[in-house]
Amino acid sequence: MRDYLHGKRCMVWSFMGNTRMYQALRDYGDRLDTVGIFTFEVDATGTISETGTSISTMLTYINKWPHIKWMLTVMNHGTASIFTALRNNTDGAKDTFLTELVRIMEKYPWCAGVDIDLERGGEYENREAANTLFKDIYDTVKAYDSTKLVNLCLPGMTSVNGSVGGENWCVYADLDAYCDTMAIMSYGMAWAGSAPGPASPRDWLEGIYDYASSVMDPQKIFMGLPGYSWNWQIYDTPENLGKTYRGTSNTYYAAKLWMTGGYNFTDNTDPQPLIPILAYWDDYDKAPWALPQVYDFMEGQDAVYKEYPLLGEVYNRRRYLTAYAKQQDTEFGDILIDRGGGNVDDYSGVVSVSYYMVTLDDEGSASYEFTIDEAGTYDVAVRICYPFWDKNSITVSVDGMSKTFSEDRLWWPYWRTTCWFPLVTSHSFSAGTHTLTVNVGVNGVQFYGFRVCTDFSEKPTAGVAQFTLSPRQFVDVDGNLCQPDRGFKLTCEMLRRKPDSALIWYEDFRDETLLPSSYWTTLSGEWDVWQETLPYGDTSRPYSQLEGEGELAWLYSGFDDIHIRARLAFPSDGGGRAGVFCGSLFCCLNYDTQQVELYNGSTLLGSYSTSFSKTAKADLRTDPNMYTIEMRIRGNKVRVYSSSSYTLRFTATVSGFSGGYAGFRSDNHVVCELLRLGDAWTYEPYERFDVTFPDGSVVEYGRIERSNATWDEEFQVFTLTSDVEESSTRSESISLDYEFYHSDLLSLECGNDYTVTITPKDINVWLHHYRLHPCWRDGVCAGGTQHCLKSVCDLGLQGWEQLLLGPLLR
Repeated sequence: MRDYLHGKRCMVWSFMGNTRMYQALRDYGDRLDTVGIFTFEVDATGTISETGTSISTMLTYINKWPHIKWMLTVMNHGTASIFTALRNNTDGAKDTFLTELVRIMEKYPWCAGVDIDLERGGEYENREAANTLFKDIYDTVKAYDSTKLVNLCLPGMTSVNGSVGGENWCVYADLDAYCDTMAIMSYGMAWAGSAPGPASPRDWLEGIYDYASSVMDPQKIFMGLPGYSWNWQIYDTPENLGKTYRGTSNTYYAAKLWMTGGYNFTDNTDPQPLIPILAYWDDYDKAPWALPQVYDFMEGQDAVYKEYPLLGEVYNRRRYLTAYAKQQDTEFGDILIDRGGGNVDDYSGVVSVSYYMVTLDDEGSASYEFTIDEAGTYDVAVRICYPFWDKNSITVSVDGMSKTFSEDRLWWPYWRTTCWFPLVTSHSFSAGTHTLTVNVGVNGVQFYGFRVCTDFSEKPTAGVAQFTLSPRQFVDVDGNLCQPDRGFKLTCEMLRRKPDSALIWYEDFRDETLLPSSYWTTLSGEWDVWQETLPYGDTSRPYSQLEGEGELAWLYSGFDDIHIRARLAFPSDGGGRAGVFCGSLFCCLNYDTQQVELYNGSTLLGSYSTSFSKTAKADLRTDPNMYTIEMRIRGNKVRVYSSSSYTLRFTATVSGFSGGYAGFRSDNHVVCELLRLGDAWTYEPYERFDVTFPDGSVVEYGRIERSNATWDEEFQVFTLTSDVEESSTRSESISLDYEFYHSDLLSLECGNDYTVTITPKDINVWLHHYRLHPCWRDGVCAGGTQHCLKSVCDLGLQGWEQLLLGPLLR
């Protein structure tokens, strides 16, 4: 007789409770090591009730397979309030729970022990209390009967604070001592309520394997495989589909029927034909995928035309389009005069003249003569550069009409770059010679020239992309050509992000010129920049790190209400405090106290306990332990944030703060890979895009309505009108997952090509895919997307194959 369990173990749960489950227990029990009986549910009082699989239905198999460890699975069904009550022993909930565990083991003495499945435990700050809960469970079970086992069902983690589902309370190394085995739920990366994707993508699985095996006893670990599948319908919103989520669970056999035309989206009957779907194998994630009833499909980078600053990027093999910054888009009509700033006719005072421009200093003035051949009404546009925040004013005049150009908004996106402004519009110029004069406003402003033209306009842009829709006929299971008789819906798959402070300066230290003295000053200590060495001919910007100790500041002492963020690592020879500062305020991570701290001078205003570690010298450049610290200053209120999700840790009130220099500070040797400066009150949203359809109509998508905010229509930013967190200004959440936006009915014909234009109105919006779904005569729009992930269990079980349904992930 074959020993299926030789050298291997397999744990399953009696979750389904259907006929096939009992058949598998009957026929394949010799291949199972452990079974969790999914019967016991704990509530917020700690009381355990029997609500799942009936124990009486399991007795036949319990008696048939005495080698199996039959565990009593106790779950909270992912209810956070129950986990919290047990963890905090609210009204004695934990005490009751421990007593109840003994009760059910006494009631079912044949059990091998208990299987604890508690989910939604929250973030890292709950770590110690959660550890105590599981220690108490383990000690209680062993005190009752030392031979009884404790299995813990744990979320998939790739590191400390490495949960994808908000379960950062779980630290594998802490829990190793409080269990005999642990079943890691390494599935559910994609689920019914997420964007389509693999339940267990390979990279994620490997990260979990590597982390778990390095911090826990590998002999204790069960790694999870998905034994289910999903079909996501994305042609409409879930509420219009009559569902809570887009995803519907399937089996392997159901997935196969979708591929072979056994199912459609109109209950497998008319009007939608039964259409076989071509499925592909993704060898990277070990996953087949398919797009059922999708008549055209493109990735972001399949655009037939795109305009800068929209760029093609790749992340996790997803080929998307996005813009990282807006640029000025200008139009001039017919240009009569195009004069460079360096082509000056006369100047006085202190004026620096180069080939391209003039720089005006003390009492500087420059004049330019130009000739209009034919009298008419024209515009004059001037090209200016403000090199820094304190070099921000210049006066230009033509024919006695004078205009001062100045800027004092720190978040204004055109600092340190040339931009065009209208000097006069629709002005009547006579034929003959005219003079344009430039006078200093604030020393250091640069004048790059001017144009006389028929029609000047300017606006900020994040680019534009055009796509060609090419719907083509399908062939149904009977060999007939088919197409929808009402038309199509277009679905765009987009990734929006939470707003961030309107950007003042983004510094990743990757520029060829390191810390130029025109922008930076070392207030104390010593600072340098390390850059990786790139292969010959590689022109990409190299990964870099600021390193040193002391205070490094922007060369500007007028900061007050700002938002400043840094991402830093403590090297093996580092320690102490490191973080960001503005004037007398110092917001830092203190390695010695393991706290996030805020100081005003030498006075500690607030702190938050957390955990961070140093990075070994060998890993500092390639795999550093980076931590984020940031503060937002609004008058006498300071908010302190940390972690990659920018979590608010505490708020403090300050007195005697008057602003000053701002930058990065450290007591000892430290490295920093990012220093970001933003406005304290103004935010830049990352959410809106417009679609121009084949008939020329334009629809706006993604913009969120906000209260307590005023909008800047030119730059599409908003400024808070009261001192609140940005999240309180909106009722709509931003999922940080791919979202789907749907058109109305489009009257398109198969065999024709059509143009669709997508125009992002915000930066950092990712355009990933679009899909074209069919609509049929009864008013039903139909179409979906499937992604199949296959994991074959290494137990020789015929048919034990699992799939996940979702979209193409490339």
